[in-house]
Amino acid sequence: MRALYLLLGDPVAHSRSPAIHARAFQLLGLDAVYAPCRVTDPPAAVRALRTLGVAGANVTVPHKQAVIPAIDKLDDAAGRIGAVNCIANRDGVLHGYNTDRDGFLRALGEFAGRAVVLGAGGAARAVVDALRPDVTIVNRTQARAEQLAREMGVKAGGLDAVARADVVVNCTTVGMH
Repeated sequence: MRALYLLLGDPVAHSRSPAIHARAFQLLGLDAVYAPCRVTDPPAAVRALRTLGVAGANVTVPHKQAVIPAIDKLDDAAGRIGAVNCIANRDGVLHGYNTDRDGFLRALGEFAGRAVVLGAGGAARAVVDALRPDVTIVNRTQARAEQLAREMGVKAGGLDAVARADVVVNCTTVGMH
């Protein structure tokens, strides 16, 4: 039986993930399909994975935090970060993971210095976790930056922090399309 995997987010029409996954499934010889799914009710969408027998899903903007209440088991990273980007359905038990942190660290390589993270959503949470303690969060809504900074034990700042940074990581939707 063909396995179904979904991309849960809003928007998703622009995503290249379906083409990337289709090619990966083909190369690996897997009988699977990957489809984008525009979601307006993240917990209901996650519960539907179990009901419909969907093998798994990726989670993107803006739902990485909102899906958590509907997941049965979180791995340590997802629990610590407070965001999920991958869900696996194992015999009706939904497991939530965060692979953003490790993927970011692999891409960045060795780094020591001052970092600024732009944004305060799910991706920002993973990057802040990877870069702490020497990271400052900058967000268009200062209150959200300060809230995330308190949760993660780091600093919140303004755009002036960018000038002092050794690396700036964009975790906003700017440029997404």
